[in-house]
Amino acid sequence: MKKSIAALLLVLLLLGAAGTYLSLHRDSFTLWPFNKSMPFDGLSKAVSDYQNNLFVIDNAKKTIHKLNSQGVLEFSITSETGKNGEVYRFNDMAVDDQGYLYTIRTLLDPYGIAVKSEQIVRYKPDGQFDRSLFTEEYDSQTKRYRLGSLRNVQVREGMVYFFNDEVHQLTLYQAPVGEASSSEPKSVYTIKLPENKYVSEADGYKPGEIYYSTRSGEIYRAFSDGRSELVYPLPGLDRTRRNFPESLHLDIQGRLIFIDFNSKSISRLDPKQPYIIEGLVNEDKAKASGVELAFDATNSSIAQDGSLIIVESAQINRRLSDGTITPSLVEALYSEATRTKAIILWSIAIAGILLLLYVIKIVFFNLLQRRLPLMMKQIIILVPVIAVSMILLSTVIYTSFSKKMEEETFSELLLLAKNGQNLIDGDKLESLSSPLDYNGIVYQSFRKKIQAVFDNNEQDDNQGFYKAVYKYENGVIYRILEDDDGMHMFNPFLQTPENQQVVLQGKPSKGQWQDFSGEWRYAIAPIFNSAGKIVGVFETSKNLDGILKHRQTVLQSIIRNIAFISIGLLLVLFLMTYVLLSSIRKLRNSVGEIAKGNWDTIVTINTRDEVSDLGDSVNTMAARIRDYITKVENFSQSYYRFVPQQFLRFLNKESILDVELGDQVEQNMSILIFNIRGFYQLSKRLSPEENFNFVNSFLKRFGPYVRNHQGLMNKYLGAGFMALFPNQADEALRACIEMRKELDIYNSHRAKVGYMPVDFGIGLHKGPLRLGIIGEEQRLEGNVISDGVNLATMLEKMTEPLGASILITDYVVQSLEQADGFHYRNLGLIQVEGVKEPLHLFDVYQGDPDTIRTLKDKTKALFEQAVTYYQVGRFYDAREAFLMVIKQNRQDKAAQLYFYICDEYFQNGTTAEWNGTLSVS
Repeated sequence: MKKSIAALLLVLLLLGAAGTYLSLHRDSFTLWPFNKSMPFDGLSKAVSDYQNNLFVIDNAKKTIHKLNSQGVLEFSITSETGKNGEVYRFNDMAVDDQGYLYTIRTLLDPYGIAVKSEQIVRYKPDGQFDRSLFTEEYDSQTKRYRLGSLRNVQVREGMVYFFNDEVHQLTLYQAPVGEASSSEPKSVYTIKLPENKYVSEADGYKPGEIYYSTRSGEIYRAFSDGRSELVYPLPGLDRTRRNFPESLHLDIQGRLIFIDFNSKSISRLDPKQPYIIEGLVNEDKAKASGVELAFDATNSSIAQDGSLIIVESAQINRRLSDGTITPSLVEALYSEATRTKAIILWSIAIAGILLLLYVIKIVFFNLLQRRLPLMMKQIIILVPVIAVSMILLSTVIYTSFSKKMEEETFSELLLLAKNGQNLIDGDKLESLSSPLDYNGIVYQSFRKKIQAVFDNNEQDDNQGFYKAVYKYENGVIYRILEDDDGMHMFNPFLQTPENQQVVLQGKPSKGQWQDFSGEWRYAIAPIFNSAGKIVGVFETSKNLDGILKHRQTVLQSIIRNIAFISIGLLLVLFLMTYVLLSSIRKLRNSVGEIAKGNWDTIVTINTRDEVSDLGDSVNTMAARIRDYITKVENFSQSYYRFVPQQFLRFLNKESILDVELGDQVEQNMSILIFNIRGFYQLSKRLSPEENFNFVNSFLKRFGPYVRNHQGLMNKYLGAGFMALFPNQADEALRACIEMRKELDIYNSHRAKVGYMPVDFGIGLHKGPLRLGIIGEEQRLEGNVISDGVNLATMLEKMTEPLGASILITDYVVQSLEQADGFHYRNLGLIQVEGVKEPLHLFDVYQGDPDTIRTLKDKTKALFEQAVTYYQVGRFYDAREAFLMVIKQNRQDKAAQLYFYICDEYFQNGTTAEWNGTLSVS
């Protein structure tokens, strides 16, 4: 369990680290590691630096990418979202020699139409935000659509320049470039615009070399005294007023380059020769280079090497100095580091999933042991069921609502489009003939009427409409007025089946389209003049983002309410389950207590249901189990009296049920034989009942000493017993000594009641033996087979003739770990009848009465010296030494026996077989 918990903590730590790493790099996590490139989607601008790195505004002005000279993506800058759902867009950019990027960042309303503010923002060479250099705020009085007043950010001679369109004048600002630059931009030049002229674009930074285009289609040059001079179109120039110059730029030779969407070409104009318009790029020249140019939302810029960068929605081309056009660049390549990082991220994500599965495995298999609590099962089953049910319900509701809302949106758009006939006077619309009419009396009247209907209602449901007025003339639809200050009057509009239905049949139409600014729903209706002729089209449309905002509001409300209902249902379910499970938990706990052996546990459940009935059944079962266990325990205690538990442990058996005939094991143990001396004569004076009582009483008094010293009572021998000691010989000898001391106390008690004293002998030997089960199938018995048993039995019989209470062999002495803690003396080599080899015996007198113990202690050295004389045949010296022992201890039978044998051998000599032993029969 501890290992499982440690493994779980380690895996959770790894999961936390993986989750933190993925969270910190979640932007890169969107990249599929097998993608080698990223296709462009909604390009609007591209510029280059001196290292030929390319900076592009992509994704409908939402993102800036930096590509190196090989087209490999180095970093991306993504626009943020404002606090109230506003959106940021990038409208222009420039880069300095140090790699700092300057861009015009525009903040639009949540519908992406009205401009809230604009900033000149600087980014570091690694793409990180540095600081905002300049900010322009807008309100209802200075309202702008999609495009603010800031124009053409550019880097020249160590300074960053940009223009600010202040309606009636154009102001040029400058600020130092680079890392050290922290000063605010300052105004360096102001151009007063000609009357009724409004700036469209501007380029240049030196008075006399500054050019700007107007919304009415002219190009002017500004001089140092503030005056402006018309450069394009000059009187007599082979151009119509609808050849509108857009994407105006100055090349390194001071020539003007612009796009004419009316003629679908990119032109160049040298102000020194203003009547010569040079066509640089058109559809035919592009096709000659194998390039398709649509001239729809096309933009251009001048590269640092003088080439012309041409940008369309999904491709970038360059016109080189020799007039050739390079193949289209349609995607940015991912670097190996980026792809490697993506592979690492996805690998970590997959590893995280595997770790999560491993966590489930640890919890389920190791900690829960493949068991799941009932509450968890309900959570696993019911939560997904309720969640799926609620999701399906919300999907049905949301789909129904979305369909209804979309129908209402189309109905509203159609109604507003049809109402355009009342807002736009067809005769006045016909009077507009060229971009020169921009912001004229008719133009302003149209704008005011439209604003009065759409812009004065501040309710959310009536915001976000995109309005446009088109003029239909000679089979062509021209843009006249719309909510995009980046669009120009009389820019041709693409023909579609829907708008052709309007201009040819006079029927309103509706539809949808998707461009890089979003997904749109629109409705268009014809505009008639007083003669009933179709002269224009009025359009109302809404970005799906705006519609989704309303949908999301409803969806959030639905999800919120469903979530509250789901949580409420789950809480009620969990509460009911908890109440129902409380009695089951009580039953489980009670059963657990019973399982632990607490048989007196009573289950008390008062719910008066099936669980209560089960509790009563458990109580009945527990009572019967208690009775059965009592019987089993009594039986176990009983058979342990016959077969000791230690005996089973030696055989590696759990219980007597596991014992089989032939089970055996070899051990090295101390063997103790204990017997009462003269029991036969004693028993003759007692009745059979008294004999049994005496023996049981005697054994009951001395048997515990065996168990107290980890001994095993192996067999009762009538007036004694045989015991085995598997542990140290010291324990066996201590048991012997304590029993000998207990004998004195026992005899004193017998004396008080008039009984004769008793005596016993103990033989102790240590050696190998085989312990096992003997008998036959119907009668088994544990027994010991060993020569040591016979030897210990002989020692017990020799205790009386040798005057000892406890006799031990030298095997016991050699096994003692604390031999110095015992009192014993060497009896020498004793030849026992029936045993071939003599025994080296020792007399343990530590438990003898004090008088005997003191005398044996006093004569021990002399006795053992005498034994040594005897063993080497110095019988005279041995006889005299034993005589001195006897004089001090007249009860020393061993000394007496040795004395008589020494005297005989001294007088008569030994036999030929004598080997230094003492014969005892």
